[in-house]
Amino acid sequence: MLFFLKKLVPLPSGSGILLCILLLSLFSSSQFSQNAPPVYAKVLCINSPEGCECKFPEKEQSIRVFHGEAVILEDPFTKSETSKIRRSKDSCIYPRTNLKPLAYQHTFRPMQTSLDHSPKPLERFLSQEDLERLSEFQPTSLGAYYPTYYHLALEEAFPGTEVAAYSPSGKEIGRASATFLEQVRWEGSGIAKDGKKYHFAGEGKYELYDLEWGWGAGYNYQVFPYRTLAVSFKDLCEKIGTKISSCNKSKVIGTLAYIPKIKEKKIKMQNGKYHDGYFCLNDTGSPLYIRDDRVDMFVGVHGGGSPYQPQELSRNLFLDAGIHPLYPSDWKLYSSEKERFWCPKEKLPRNPFSPSESECKLDYHAQAPEKGMEMRIFFRKDGSLVRCRT
Repeated sequence: MLFFLKKLVPLPSGSGILLCILLLSLFSSSQFSQNAPPVYAKVLCINSPEGCECKFPEKEQSIRVFHGEAVILEDPFTKSETSKIRRSKDSCIYPRTNLKPLAYQHTFRPMQTSLDHSPKPLERFLSQEDLERLSEFQPTSLGAYYPTYYHLALEEAFPGTEVAAYSPSGKEIGRASATFLEQVRWEGSGIAKDGKKYHFAGEGKYELYDLEWGWGAGYNYQVFPYRTLAVSFKDLCEKIGTKISSCNKSKVIGTLAYIPKIKEKKIKMQNGKYHDGYFCLNDTGSPLYIRDDRVDMFVGVHGGGSPYQPQELSRNLFLDAGIHPLYPSDWKLYSSEKERFWCPKEKLPRNPFSPSESECKLDYHAQAPEKGMEMRIFFRKDGSLVRCRT
């Protein structure tokens, strides 16, 4: 490039070199901006149920953006106080201090894994007698549940500065990137580049494990892709009511569940078979996020449907089939970056949860009702609950 410019523009050596360097710099920046992966950001808009103003460039018009929305920074390297953001087809100007850029490993492709994500056969979880009589069991509808996805974190997707990982006793059990360990805290478990499998043990500590995928919510239950659902067992007991005496987690973990919409979608799995719609409720999550009629669907190392990443990094088989998860922007009121408004429980009628729009306007019940899916559980003729085995 430098030789070409000198041949094209014969100038005295000093000024010629300076000009060439400048032109080369401009050329490189242009090429970089054209070829660089998009920079995603999270919109920050606290205590604003009506959203925040985002102005159109060189126009007096504006649109409203909401907290948690995923946008693309069209000028990620600007040093100005505002930034141009793109949301779907709209581009507008928003205060840069109210944007949180989010990093990801753009070369990572979770759907290209060689790990088998086929759902374990029901024979793995149910007795032969239960399998034969499944159609005879009395189904009980729990109403609509609203899904999100969770997965095993992989260090190859979240590289960075290595830090020590400590066990609950304070012993160093390995080293991995800080961003990966943060993902393990969020997702529950993850696999490091050296093959070690970490499980978050709480309070910034970790445990190593040697299972095919990971632990569930206790009582020796494990999680399996496209079979495990995480729910609030406390809320599940409230929905079941008097059908189980002194209901608690130990009595309902492993509950066999059925989601008709999953079967109706005819979702082809890795083994070439369509998903049968059956799941095991053998995991849970933070009560800040998994409550009432929320359900987290485990998808192995496939993508978790994050709106803050390109599609190829977020894909999983359910998402590809049109099972859309809740996004942070499906809540319209946040009191802090992560503290969101939830429809008051007293407004939610027992079994099923179905608040009217007038009762609850600011969370997913009114904002994304189409994402809800009916979920059923089963009782035997003797009144006992059908549960998956460990």
